[in-house]
Amino acid sequence: MKAPVFFILYFLAASLLAALIAYPLFQMVGNETYRFESWVTRGALLFLVLGIIPCFKLFDLSMLSIGYNKPFGLTLKQISIGFIFGLLILSVVISMLFFLEIRVIDAGKALTSSILLKALLAGLLIALIEETLFRGLFFKLAELWHNSFSAVVISSFFYAILHFIKPFKHIDQSALTFSSGFDVIINAFYGLGNAQLDDFLALFSVGILLALVRLKTNSLTFCIGLHASWVLLIKLYKELSDDNKLSNWTFLTGQYDGIIGWLSFSWLTWLVIIYVIYVIKPLNKSIA
Repeated sequence: MKAPVFFILYFLAASLLAALIAYPLFQMVGNETYRFESWVTRGALLFLVLGIIPCFKLFDLSMLSIGYNKPFGLTLKQISIGFIFGLLILSVVISMLFFLEIRVIDAGKALTSSILLKALLAGLLIALIEETLFRGLFFKLAELWHNSFSAVVISSFFYAILHFIKPFKHIDQSALTFSSGFDVIINAFYGLGNAQLDDFLALFSVGILLALVRLKTNSLTFCIGLHASWVLLIKLYKELSDDNKLSNWTFLTGQYDGIIGWLSFSWLTWLVIIYVIYVIKPLNKSIA
């Protein structure tokens, strides 16, 4: 299939470019604040985003065509609506995790404006980057080259996969060479072998729901709001609570972030089914 092959090459190109510049860049301005692996992985993410620009020219796309197609005021309104719905959706999972005592509140920590602001900014930044890439560029290309169903599935698959491409062991920062960037990339792709089925399915279901919203609305606005609120809640949840290893229900969360797993996969799957039956199908009938 054309889209999967292109997306694999896209990932590889961004990774190789990051590996090429990581060592000289680290030698010039690097310090111990961030490990060398972070320079490589963040460089790869940067090239994934910058790669959108030549793709626009190569495939005759634009910000409008990939989903940024609403007036500014309406964009803010729909992002806000998506944000509220996102809070409601993930709050169900988090409430269940606390109810089952899979996670417990850390009495020594408190929610501050600084923590809240950092989580909110991180949520918005991550949502903008990942939605532009996956529900924007990847979704649009897969839809053009194949069909809407393929766009939903393929963009969601690569969205889930990206979360597992990360180094699973550190390299020795005292013995870095020009090839160290490539060692990090190889190490990161080996990390795919450590992906757990429940983690993958949960992230895949997240991608499916977001892609269906993108399909229904033909826009990225609601997706950005949903995604931003999920990142916000996950960061707050991890900051203000701790794992409870004594719970009998720990199998419901995977190894990725303490939230996604069988529980979130089941809940999101139900939401996907409901969304398809009550939103997507009526839409298709009205178009027909």
